[in-house]
Amino acid sequence: TYLLIEAAAVALGYGVVVLREGAPATGGAWALVVAGAVAVAVPLWVKSRRELRQELETRSAETLAIETDAKLRLVVGDVVTPIAEVVGRVHQTSGKEREALRGQLRQLVVEAVASLCDGERARAIFWKLERGEMRAGAWFGRGDAPTTVFTDDPGDRRGQEALLLVRFHDYLLVDDVRADELPRGAEPRPGATYRSFISLSVFCGEQNLGMLSVDAPEPHAFDETDLNVMRAMAQLLGAGLVDRR
Repeated sequence: TYLLIEAAAVALGYGVVVLREGAPATGGAWALVVAGAVAVAVPLWVKSRRELRQELETRSAETLAIETDAKLRLVVGDVVTPIAEVVGRVHQTSGKEREALRGQLRQLVVEAVASLCDGERARAIFWKLERGEMRAGAWFGRGDAPTTVFTDDPGDRRGQEALLLVRFHDYLLVDDVRADELPRGAEPRPGATYRSFISLSVFCGEQNLGMLSVDAPEPHAFDETDLNVMRAMAQLLGAGLVDRR
């Protein structure tokens, strides 16, 4: 509407000039009129295109915000709530029933991580810490099952670094394992099918329980949002696996 008002004002100005001075009598005068009209129309057209594009971008941002809000509600309702319920039930039982619930909790968490993190064909693994070693306690995702065992042996540098990560309640986000420079212990094992991964400690209080990781076969598959999702899942998992004092 604003652009139409501008165009009408310019046309009115031309009309007033014609009534006062008379219509152009020569070709040069008409050329001047056409040039003036073009000089006015082009900026108006450019401005209208820019404003339409900005309006579309605003609508896209609003749509994205609505979709994000819907996804957040879905996450809370369909993912976090069942996990929190299992955590509560774990501490109300004992013996074999508790161990069965903990196994269910581990599986729920790795399925949630693989589904929520944005990497295509992501695989999530919980590495259970037991007697100074870590091996896969639950996993979900791509077809190749995890076979790695992290140890503190002098020749197992990856294992040493993984155990230090758990001990110091740390995390590691690697965008591409084929990059020239990698953090200590981030080198993949021979034949590994992943290019990027996140690993972080699972603990509760002073109890170290293991490591939660997610990997993907493409580089740069994960970002800070995925890391925050994993932190939340690791906290829930740690709360369910911790032993009562």
